[in-house]
Amino acid sequence: MKKVIGLFLVILISSTTAFAQSGNRQGRKGDPSKRSEKIIEELKLDDKQAADFRKVEADFREQMKKEREAVKEDREKMREKMAAMRTEKDAQIKKILTDEQYNQYLERQKKADSPRKKGHERK
Repeated sequence: MKKVIGLFLVILISSTTAFAQSGNRQGRKGDPSKRSEKIIEELKLDDKQAADFRKVEADFREQMKKEREAVKEDREKMREKMAAMRTEKDAQIKKILTDEQYNQYLERQKKADSPRKKGHERK
């Protein structure tokens, strides 16, 4: 009887751990167009700003996808390229938004980046 209970506990603990790990990954990912729409709503963009913002975001996602495929092996080169692309994207977005909207956008980006960077810190 003790063996059965022990086996049950081992299975229960390992399955809980497996579900917890897969759940964290899914929580970070999301539909990029939904994220864009949420930003548009939060920043209260007008129709022209929203259209321009969607275009910049879509172009950026497409460019990121191409770059990931192009530099699969060289992670450092990819990191540098992605940082340059983000800087360019932010410059384009700054042209679209008002100063107040852009500051809100930067604050939102800072909040979104903090959990990602926290996961990469060394302990």
